[in-house]
Amino acid sequence: MQLFILIGLMCLINTLLPDFIRNYLKISRFWKSTTNAAAQMQQELDAAREELDNVHSAQHSGEYARKIKTMRAERKVADVEAKIQMSKKMEVLKQSSIDTVAYYASKVLFSLIVVIVCARNRNSAVMIFDDSFNLAPLGGLLSFPTGIYNAISVPAWAFSCNFTFSLLYGLVKK
Repeated sequence: MQLFILIGLMCLINTLLPDFIRNYLKISRFWKSTTNAAAQMQQELDAAREELDNVHSAQHSGEYARKIKTMRAERKVADVEAKIQMSKKMEVLKQSSIDTVAYYASKVLFSLIVVIVCARNRNSAVMIFDDSFNLAPLGGLLSFPTGIYNAISVPAWAFSCNFTFSLLYGLVKK
């Protein structure tokens, strides 16, 4: 009975925990304040826009000089905006890679724990039914490593729990 509950719980955690970790990481980003690099880039953008406004409002000796200074100031604003946009894209890429690594690392860790528990208890039966309950035609497959008649083995129970919880979670999630 202990293996029955233990394997069921581990399979449930294996199904739910990776998505919980991924969602927690996404939510925790809202609490994070802006970085110094983002504030510095915003200051650069403000300075470039102020320079552009100064060029537009300044008195120049000729139309050609005004046009050149305007083009330089506009190019500076565009470069800073592109730099900020690239920084945001890199931050999103970094966050998504952290999400992916955390998701698969937790999935692998709990799957490994389930495999270890199954390997250590492979000759134990999770449940043994009496003779009045017939498991045919799957009786041999369900009790494979144990060799006990009308028993459900640990690997069969772990597989069925994983499959069932994944299926139910997929249905609930959508």
